[in-house]
Amino acid sequence: MLVHAVEATDDSPAVPEHTTVETPTNMSPENKAHFLAEKEAIHLILTGIGDDIYSTVDACQTAQKMWEAIERLQQGESLNIQDVKTNLFW
Repeated sequence: MLVHAVEATDDSPAVPEHTTVETPTNMSPENKAHFLAEKEAIHLILTGIGDDIYSTVDACQTAQKMWEAIERLQQGESLNIQDVKTNLFW
């Protein structure tokens, strides 16, 4: 999070522009609510998938990216199963 520079006054020293890490303790209420919802969504996704999928989505930074990766994996798996069934019946 970027902290803008503040000029010195009679009561306080100048604050140079700098970057600080946003943590749950210094987040705005809106950002904190989003952070907590994202954390919960990631937890729900990770507890509902198997180890084979976990290794693929573990590196994803957001719940949405995890979900999209899982969808791609499942669609690929479904297509592969369908191809096998098709080949068996030909």
